[in-house]
Amino acid sequence: MTEQDYRHTGGNECEIIEELLSAFYDEELNDTSDAFVRKHLDSCPSCTTKLDQLKATVLGINSLPTEGTPERDLWPGIVAGASNSAVAVPLGAGHRGHWWKKTPMLIAAGVAALLIPAGAFVTGMALTRARHVPAPPVAPEPDVAFELHGLEQTIADAVRMATEVAEAAAVGAVRGTGEGGARLDLLMDVLVNDENAETRKMAAQGLGEIEDPRAVAALSQALMNDYDNEVRRWAAWALGEIEDPNGIPALSHALRNDTYGPARRWSAWALGEIEDPRGIAALVHTLQSDDYSEARRWAAWALGEIEDPRGIDGLANALQNDDHSETRRWAAWALGEIEDPRGVAPLAYALLNDDHNETRRWSAWALGEIEDPRGVDVLMEAVLNDEHAETRRWSAWALGEIEDIRAETALIAAAKDENAEVRRWALWALGELEDGSRSRSRSRTRKP
Repeated sequence: MTEQDYRHTGGNECEIIEELLSAFYDEELNDTSDAFVRKHLDSCPSCTTKLDQLKATVLGINSLPTEGTPERDLWPGIVAGASNSAVAVPLGAGHRGHWWKKTPMLIAAGVAALLIPAGAFVTGMALTRARHVPAPPVAPEPDVAFELHGLEQTIADAVRMATEVAEAAAVGAVRGTGEGGARLDLLMDVLVNDENAETRKMAAQGLGEIEDPRAVAALSQALMNDYDNEVRRWAAWALGEIEDPNGIPALSHALRNDTYGPARRWSAWALGEIEDPRGIAALVHTLQSDDYSEARRWAAWALGEIEDPRGIDGLANALQNDDHSETRRWAAWALGEIEDPRGVAPLAYALLNDDHNETRRWSAWALGEIEDPRGVDVLMEAVLNDEHAETRRWSAWALGEIEDIRAETALIAAAKDENAEVRRWALWALGELEDGSRSRSRSRTRKP
């Protein structure tokens, strides 16, 4: 459209320019239209920014690697293999260069994905249990396979969406070998044998998403033997997703021997997901001796998930001595999950002495879960004097759970606390106390 054409339309000039930007960038405009666009860009920062974004998009797409990227190499191979009634095809055979011309469904999905915000593909893992109030902190997933930002992330999401389309086509074509059997075999073979670390990493992630116990052996081998740090981390994550006890030996080995901190951290998490006591020894070892604080933190969490008293000594030591506040916090939570009276002493110490508000808060909660009268004195001290309102609130709740009449005076004072929630739960706890002259059924359903 020329400048004269524009004047006859009476339209918005920026809208017209936007329609011409792609052709302008590709140098497909005639001289008159090209001059019209250039003149507008000289005086319009908004359209100049849009042109820059267009250039970045093209450069970003062109910069996507042609080798070693799972979304571009692995899944097109599956589609080709499925369409030829074959179980798998060699990676890299016939899938380089203009791969979109061979799989139009992929490029269609990729273009559609460019219109979807990157955040639409993000989901979280809720590792909390409904019966606990408040819920323990939510455990995060490992970083997404594409560690990109902004425009690059949007491009990666487009390719990822294309992957899902290809995967669906593959599944429909391989059902004759069992549910996803060919896909599973291919991913395991890639994980163990492919020379490209990025491809092996994506194979590990894919196996975790499939959650088939038949993949445990391949993932265990990768976790113990793969030279790439990220492949081992994703193998640990995948074993946790599958939740098969046969993965415990490899996860325990990784906790004790892996040199990469995140691989140990996700091995601890995986053992907590499996919830088998056979992982306790390795978790306690990690809690007591690992120099990576995130590995210790998740070892504490895992011991709480397993809920076995054999983890108490390690948790008690961590609660009193670990220099990482999040490890101490999770150790307190775990002791509350195990609900063993041997946890009272370390929890009482932490409630009165820890300098981390959340550790004291969860220590109060844990003492309420254990319901041992030996925790009453420290809870009364906390409900009256702790500087953190949430700790006072949960101390009041814990005293109501223990139902010991000795707490009456402290709770009456707490009923005048400056914080409304502390007052509310102090009054609730007063109604729960037993004094020996009356008997009431215990309430275990109401919590702050």
